[in-house]
Amino acid sequence: MGAVAVGLLVEEQRGEIAAAWKRAVEEELGGEPAIGFAVLPLLRELSLALRGDAPASRPRGADGLQRCMVLVRSGAQPARVAREFKLLHRAVWEALRRAGRIVAANERRAADEWLDEALAAALDRLERVRMRIDLLEHGPEIVPASRDGARPTPPPLPRAALRPPPLPTQPRRPIPPSGSLGDPRK
Repeated sequence: MGAVAVGLLVEEQRGEIAAAWKRAVEEELGGEPAIGFAVLPLLRELSLALRGDAPASRPRGADGLQRCMVLVRSGAQPARVAREFKLLHRAVWEALRRAGRIVAANERRAADEWLDEALAAALDRLERVRMRIDLLEHGPEIVPASRDGARPTPPPLPRAALRPPPLPTQPRRPIPPSGSLGDPRK
């Protein structure tokens, strides 16, 4: 069975995989899932990537991954997201095993690597969102004035800026008005 067949199986079992993932999250982690809205679109993109149905303009589902990562809860802790992805890996392979499918190691590796890339994209997006939130909440850093009331001194100017401009060595001759070249006899 090739990666294409695994992609088709993931597509067929998508609902069952999502339900198994949800049960595992409730039992093992509790609380609100961090990737709950992203699971079904992630499984769809995984299926497309394994089948090779992704458009040629994008590398193995890169755009699809970014669209799915928008659905990850932005307030989630990175450790929670990683644990939920671990449960998603488990749900995928248990659903395919229950379906009676044997998956070769290289096909399993392709699916696992794609899911690992999805995890990396989710963690990267969470970090970017946190940085934006920090910037909005705290604003730019403002340096307070010194306590003695003195103004802070700016950094010194470069040496080139301190030198005066060079003086012209020869006096300039006046330029004749345009159209007159002047009389050479004068």
